[in-house]
Amino acid sequence: MTTPATAKAAPTSPATGLTEAEAARRLAAEGPNEVAARRPVRLYSRVLAQLRDPLIMVLLGAVALTLAIGDHPDAIVIALVVVVNTTVGVVQEVRADNAVAALSALSAPHARVRRDGAVRDLASAQVVIGDVLVLGEGDIVAADALLGEASALLLDESMLTGESVPVDKDVGDALSAGTVVVRGRGVATVTATGPRSALGRIAALLGDRREATPLQRRLAALGRILAAVTLALCVLVFALGLVRGLPLGTMAVTAISLAVAAVPESLPAVVTLALALGARRMVARHALVRRLPAVETLGSVSVLATDKTGTLTEGRMVVQRVWTPGVSVELTGVGYEPEGEALVAGRHALPEELAPARELLRTTVLCNDATLHRPTRRSTEAAGPPWATPWKPPSSRRRPRPDASRSRN
Repeated sequence: MTTPATAKAAPTSPATGLTEAEAARRLAAEGPNEVAARRPVRLYSRVLAQLRDPLIMVLLGAVALTLAIGDHPDAIVIALVVVVNTTVGVVQEVRADNAVAALSALSAPHARVRRDGAVRDLASAQVVIGDVLVLGEGDIVAADALLGEASALLLDESMLTGESVPVDKDVGDALSAGTVVVRGRGVATVTATGPRSALGRIAALLGDRREATPLQRRLAALGRILAAVTLALCVLVFALGLVRGLPLGTMAVTAISLAVAAVPESLPAVVTLALALGARRMVARHALVRRLPAVETLGSVSVLATDKTGTLTEGRMVVQRVWTPGVSVELTGVGYEPEGEALVAGRHALPEELAPARELLRTTVLCNDATLHRPTRRSTEAAGPPWATPWKPPSSRRRPRPDASRSRN
């Protein structure tokens, strides 16, 4: 990757880093260290996307036909079905996008950089090429960088490679944005930010392409077939009536009535209701659905191919047993939640039996610099979805070590 001219013009001193003036100049020239956000979808675009569904277009045609023959009650009912179907779909998309935006805001990482000889804590968006990153356990690498100093440095690169085993890093190695420091310390000079970083290139490959789900393709095919068959039958009935000498007006009304009767007004409403209930059940299982038709997509999967179990894990380990020469304690509980029991030989442990285990856990806690705090009510509400983790690190820049959360990770 070619380094921008701004980084070449003023070499960075690892001891002092960039000056604030130089950093501000590079930030203005290169832009913030952010992956290009998705362009917000306007409300009318969401509505039009819902109305482009072939079945909905058939219903809109039925509304026009019923109005043409003066059947206003039927027109109102069909129009109401269209409105309800469109509203449910748009509301689901808006709520999902808001939830994702809230989660993204909560997970925005910070970075420690050297500027003017001092270490400063900045939002990762303010990091520029040439900045000197100071990395420690739990830090998220804010941008692609070249490692200048390393002390027992171990990085988790699973978000890029899918490999769950951390990777050792030595002086001269390249670091990728988004990776997490599992162990050790390091100092690195930023070489690429924003869309030019590893995460930025992956985001550019993903794009914003939307493909029709299997359910949408089947419903679209049904809508086209239904429209073609209905039109053919209406033309046939209209022609036969004229051949038999019936009045033109009577046959026109008959053909239109037949077309309206052939339209399944309740089908889109039933499909939307079923998908909405499915989305609600998926939310209860910690899955966020942006578009209602996607609810059915996983149900259409017949073959699931993965490389290994390491790609499927949650990346979360739990200590289940603490052993000391005096006692072996079995621990229950999941993740950072302050729930669980301490058992000795399958029964609740007595306070005196837990004394050796407490000393061991106290030692592990004092041997690291991680912290764990209760989330505030405001941050919990901002997360939106009800599956937000009840316990989390005080900032996304640092994550608790495996031995920092009452022997749980």
